[in-house]
Amino acid sequence: MKQKSLMEQWIDLKADFPRHIVLIQCGVFYETYQEDAEFLAEISKIQTYLRGPSNVAGFPVNSLDKYRRNIEDLGYQVVVVTEMAWDGNIKIRGIEYVTGRKQISQNVQKQKREISAEEPKKKAKKTSQTVQTAKDLKEEHKVEVALTQIGNMFNAFEDDAKTLSEKIGLKSFEKYGYLTVGFPINAKETYFRKILDARISFLTIVETGKGQHGSTRELGEVFSGNTSTDQTVPTNPPIRLISRVDHNSLKTAALTHAKNGFYIIPLVENTKRPLISDWQNRATTNTLQIDSWWSEHPNANIGIACEVSNLIIIDLDTSKGASVPSPWVEQGIQSGEDLFRKICSEAGDNQLFQTYTVDTPSGGKHLYFYDENSPIKQGVEVNGWWRVDTRSRGGYIVAEGSRILNDKNGLLEDYKAAGSMTSVLSFPNWLRELLAHKKTLNPGIPVQNQKMVASIDTPKFSAQFAEQVLSERCELIRSTSEGSRNQSLIRHATYIGKIISTGVLDENIATRRLLEAAIASGLTNFESQNAIKAGIKYGKNLIQ
Repeated sequence: MKQKSLMEQWIDLKADFPRHIVLIQCGVFYETYQEDAEFLAEISKIQTYLRGPSNVAGFPVNSLDKYRRNIEDLGYQVVVVTEMAWDGNIKIRGIEYVTGRKQISQNVQKQKREISAEEPKKKAKKTSQTVQTAKDLKEEHKVEVALTQIGNMFNAFEDDAKTLSEKIGLKSFEKYGYLTVGFPINAKETYFRKILDARISFLTIVETGKGQHGSTRELGEVFSGNTSTDQTVPTNPPIRLISRVDHNSLKTAALTHAKNGFYIIPLVENTKRPLISDWQNRATTNTLQIDSWWSEHPNANIGIACEVSNLIIIDLDTSKGASVPSPWVEQGIQSGEDLFRKICSEAGDNQLFQTYTVDTPSGGKHLYFYDENSPIKQGVEVNGWWRVDTRSRGGYIVAEGSRILNDKNGLLEDYKAAGSMTSVLSFPNWLRELLAHKKTLNPGIPVQNQKMVASIDTPKFSAQFAEQVLSERCELIRSTSEGSRNQSLIRHATYIGKIISTGVLDENIATRRLLEAAIASGLTNFESQNAIKAGIKYGKNLIQ
């Protein structure tokens, strides 16, 4: 009889223990799934990930006591299911612990002893094949260590495990009769660098799919280990697939985004404004919380918090009737998309528009990329790229499925996926370098004012000059026409943030003056405060 999957075992146990968090041992990890995974992530501050259609959260087996106590201290109950034996074909599991029921633990310990005596653990046939494949590839490519992808981990076995344990400090353990060490794939940059620094040559064996008898693998990359300085450690994670967004309702759309690993916040109906306070810390993938928000506010729009979702968004806007500035007009640029396509073409990378993309009601596009948790410039018209904005740390984006008023026709229109793309590309290194934080001139300032900007980086920027600039900026904000007020406010606040960072302008005074000007222009107090806060923070970071 075919053994039930972990997910099927979890479903069976949830029927018996609907009010418990069910933890199932899977090798050197305890895992849980679906709503239990979301809940565990929420209360224990760990990440969930997708495995097939299931949300998964987990932790190492040696951390069980810590996580169990944490769950129970919060007033919740736990079921712990452990691996009791492995006969080479079938893994036998049993309930070891249930909150408040000591007799179960006693019974299972006895059962473990009986199984161990009758069916001793054997080396798994599949693992033996994996180890042999690693040995063959090591010999062929003349390297010291092979790292084999097993699920979300890179593992090394036997002598390779001893080498990595001794030279870079990885903790070894026994699995299926083999000594092994391992580390998460999403930490590969750190560990690859440690291996190279230890002058160890190695190769990777990566999973390419699932076959009749389990995972299929092939050779990944080979690192000579001659020196740690001439090796290139791959920095871009693989393409990640996401599910198509369900548009039946805003709630179902929000839940789909959450299942794709994006952290969700509710936005005010038909707007881009957050519906909740402290959204940076309250963004979640917890389906129970999302269900609660949209049950109370069924027409709330959907926001995705970029930083915690590990996203960078390239926001390409239309001209919105404005004249195209020089030098872009001379190059035939008519929109942010035109300009970004040109930038990509000049970099020799024409694949970025193949990432998951959302068309906005205004005619623009949001291009989604997975981040590597490295800061980049973000805000309006970064690097002076006309109508090209970025969103990453500290920002959020209006998500597919949301609805907003189209200024051109006065109708409510949806944010829709462009085509059928369901893959999110990693953020390219060449673009990261272009958007790296540098102390540069502010591209949003007219050429005649560039000398003024340059002086910000020096201590000669006087308080009198700072006051003059603040007054001029506030006047520009008051006279900004409808349609570009918010972006204009962020741009001016960013510039004032640079001045504040030099210490010659009081932030509270500047914020109050900018807010007065923004409200006078027709913006609301709420959206003005958010724009000013974001702009000043970004401007200060540009100098630091």
